[in-house]
Amino acid sequence: MFFIVADVLLTFIAVAMGLRVALLASLAAAIGAACGGIVMWRHGLADPVAATNLLAAVPFVSAGMIAKGMAGMASADWPLAMLRGSITGIPYKVYAVAAGKEGLTALLFFSLTIPVRLLRFAVASSLVAAIDAPLRRRFDLRRRWMLLATFWLLFYGEFAWRWFS
Repeated sequence: MFFIVADVLLTFIAVAMGLRVALLASLAAAIGAACGGIVMWRHGLADPVAATNLLAAVPFVSAGMIAKGMAGMASADWPLAMLRGSITGIPYKVYAVAAGKEGLTALLFFSLTIPVRLLRFAVASSLVAAIDAPLRRRFDLRRRWMLLATFWLLFYGEFAWRWFS
């Protein structure tokens, strides 16, 4: 039910500890996401209706997101659908439930999840590290964290504003 994305923590790691550590943390997060995805995959395999109802109960997950994710996983290019979803705001847990519902094997789903999630996490960490590099000379860690926190508050604020409008 986690709905604050891993990118938030990973970007703070990039600012505090640098890109190399953030990329290692991104790999760990991708593996962790794949492990959590297997739990949701299993739920989608065992009871797709209950699993879909669980998704609908997650804050900020709409019926449209669920439908789009389910349709993407039913297509032949489902790995690309997962990748598109990771940059368009459809939660990974939707794809995991859909993978179970579609009967994809756990090993295939798990093994393709890692690079799909890692790509997004690595890009977010790399972008923030690149933006942070010139700021290191001008601002201490606390101020750089405040800038990043402001970004994330605005990002989630805009997301909530669109959701409730």
